[in-house]
Amino acid sequence: MHAAVVGAGLTGLQTALSLVRKGADVTVIEAQRAPCQGASYCAGAVLGDPAPAPIARPAGRLARLKALASNTSELVYGSGAAVRHPSFISAMTACREPARCEARDALAAELSEASTSMLRAEAQEHGFILQESAGTIIVSPEAGEASPATLEDVTAIEPSLYAATDVGSFSFSRATTWSVSYYAKQLREHLAEAGVKILCSRKATGLISDNGRICGVAADEPVRADAVVVACGTGALEILPEHAYGGVPLAPVTRSVLNVSLSGDACVMRHAVRTPEGRIALPLDTFVRIMGRWHLGAQEHCPVDKEYKALWEMGVKLFPAATDWSQGRYLSHTVLSSPDGLPVAGASGMPGLHLSIAGGIHGADFCTAVADVVSDGVLGRENPFSERLSWRRFGA
Repeated sequence: MHAAVVGAGLTGLQTALSLVRKGADVTVIEAQRAPCQGASYCAGAVLGDPAPAPIARPAGRLARLKALASNTSELVYGSGAAVRHPSFISAMTACREPARCEARDALAAELSEASTSMLRAEAQEHGFILQESAGTIIVSPEAGEASPATLEDVTAIEPSLYAATDVGSFSFSRATTWSVSYYAKQLREHLAEAGVKILCSRKATGLISDNGRICGVAADEPVRADAVVVACGTGALEILPEHAYGGVPLAPVTRSVLNVSLSGDACVMRHAVRTPEGRIALPLDTFVRIMGRWHLGAQEHCPVDKEYKALWEMGVKLFPAATDWSQGRYLSHTVLSSPDGLPVAGASGMPGLHLSIAGGIHGADFCTAVADVVSDGVLGRENPFSERLSWRRFGA
């Protein structure tokens, strides 16, 4: 079996690894000059979260109706986004029906558990370093009954918070964060050593079919294969016909990021720190990465300047003495999302074509489990998640 994987970000590379482990010959096609130049370049992910955050919480009928015209979900959007993505918002709002939310949340918890177990096993087997935090501390400006009594109690766990201000309560989660970019770099090197061809600067322009079956990828230099996996993030919409994924409304979602180097005498940060709004600070060796909330739309349509300011203020309040905050580097990354916030993975509506798209806000969190679903589909094997991640879940 020769499989062509379109996209050399984390999703594509992880899918390639899963296919190789199961005996397939793999060629990866990437439009950029090097792997991991898109969202994988500046992303962070979460391991072991027993209740991953959805893009929209359960709501009754009235709240769902209001969500069609205003931002009442975990995904930030305004009137401009509502005009640009009406079908997505409508489908997302329908997914907020309580029974559907219950099933979605249960699936997300299962994917989180499976992905965490698989990723740590692979890291141990191949010697990958996950650059993992020791846990996650949740901070809030409001006082809470479950919080430690004093800031000193928390700094015994996380010394980098010794000068934090405007914090009323703390709680602790065993969920950990890890660096997607650092892991993806190791994954790329491992695949190269395993003989996987990663063809960069080769933009896919479409699909090649033979008697109705997809048998390759159209590009300046076409690539023929027994099966094709599309795992190229937002670029998937450029090469996939809508009937390949049942016409499910998909939309870009964007998150802003602030990277700031620690000063030489600053306390090394060991735990991730998250705010109730969903912003999160990750410890990454000699610097801190602070990730913002998810906004509906592409980067050019999102209020990134406002979000950058909020990230800067978060850093200054939590780690005021850690570094010179005026020297921060601001980035943003955009991914594709489905209306329920979970990936569309597995067989497409076209023979020979398989999907790993629309991973949304948990695309990196669930990468190993989703790659397993896709590789099993390519090789004709059963997988417990296949049906529940299929695009058909959005059907009548």
